[in-house]
Amino acid sequence: MLTRTERALRDAFRAGTLLDAGGAPLRAAVIAELLLAGPAARPGRTARVDLTGARITGRLDLTGAHFDAPLRLRRCTFEQPVVLDHAEIGSINLDGSELPSIDAESLRVRRWFGLRDARVAGAARLHHIVVGGGLDLSGTAFGGAVDLRRAVVDGDARIGHGSTYAAGVSIDGARIAGDLNVALSTAHAASPEEPAIRANGATIGGGLWAHGTVAEGMIMLIGLRAEGAITLQRTVVRVAEGSALLLIEARTAMLSVRLDPSSTGAVSLRDAHVGRLVDDPTTWPPGCTVELAGLTYDRISRRSDDTKAWTARERLAWMARFDAGFTPGPYDQLAAALRRDGREGEAREVLRVRERLRHRAMGRLGAFWGAVQDATIGFGYRPARALLWLVAVLAGGSTWFALSGPLAPVKPGESPTWDPLLYTLDLLVPLVDLGHEHAWNPVGADKAVAVLVMAAGWILATTVVAGASRALGR
Repeated sequence: MLTRTERALRDAFRAGTLLDAGGAPLRAAVIAELLLAGPAARPGRTARVDLTGARITGRLDLTGAHFDAPLRLRRCTFEQPVVLDHAEIGSINLDGSELPSIDAESLRVRRWFGLRDARVAGAARLHHIVVGGGLDLSGTAFGGAVDLRRAVVDGDARIGHGSTYAAGVSIDGARIAGDLNVALSTAHAASPEEPAIRANGATIGGGLWAHGTVAEGMIMLIGLRAEGAITLQRTVVRVAEGSALLLIEARTAMLSVRLDPSSTGAVSLRDAHVGRLVDDPTTWPPGCTVELAGLTYDRISRRSDDTKAWTARERLAWMARFDAGFTPGPYDQLAAALRRDGREGEAREVLRVRERLRHRAMGRLGAFWGAVQDATIGFGYRPARALLWLVAVLAGGSTWFALSGPLAPVKPGESPTWDPLLYTLDLLVPLVDLGHEHAWNPVGADKAVAVLVMAAGWILATTVVAGASRALGR
């Protein structure tokens, strides 16, 4: 026998109008019966359950149910879990309600799923859910794990905007046609080994937004693909140790990372590909490291609201903080991006640093040879230095031999006229014979200076050739 509130709901169902229960109890079985075998709508009306302010007793179990009538149970209190496993329904709205938990495995919603500003004491099992329109969990507090693995949403998915997750949220393998908003108030990992937010292998037709998100645990976005931008602004990620943000093998048109200064842990961009990379090394959190090996991007720039652009020197200093072993890729990427933006001088400076680190990684001999190339011609990226060194050695040698000469001839009477400049030039330039080097016989200090000039000539010649080869390669 129906109670007064239940009869009122039956009438409201036929009329397609809202019923405010005012806190009165109402059996879940009555709601299920109306949806599955309710009376016909009044002429000119569309039947629907539109209920607010009810205390729903019993279990609302719609497992495998098929109905198109909209289901709105707003600001209701459920005594038992809501079960929608394998159901096919038109739309559902649970805004402002309090639920012990919700089970909706493989639920199919033709139009819209809303659970905004609600409280779910336990878990929300929504894996394999299919929503024809949008999914909105904004402002809801979840006491248990939220499982949205392999969800398919044809519109936008909003799981942030003030939502809190006490045991993490997983959207691994999800396919979102529009934007995915994960601007969470707080997300806690279920355990130290589990991430607070994970979206491994998810595909997003729009962008991913995480403005102001606070994650007490790892954010794991391995293999995520977004047609739009991945934006992490004012995001707080805190872990006791280990990884904080994983974007390994992610793909996106733009990646904008601006972590809150209080963030801690390791950030990995390994093997990710980004059309445009937007960040600021000068504001990078001191408690965060970063891995850049394998990261590729077409452009690198600052945010439009930044008043001061970072310099290549600042970025190189930032990269040096996290050097765990030399890899050339990050330096090649940075130099290429700077060239695309017309910053040729800074690109050459980056490549000089790359060569310096590469030679240091080759051991003592490599480090020595690298230091010589760096000091002489800047690894080919500062070719004017070679000319300065040649002039300096030529001037120094000529001055020495002008003061100490003339030297004793090898064959008296057959030597050319003594010329300290030509003699020094003949010593300095290898593989070229001006007729002076072998005509004079240096001894003692003169011989030592001659050897030094010849050694300098060979070193400078070799570095010039290496630099020319590198320049031609560019």
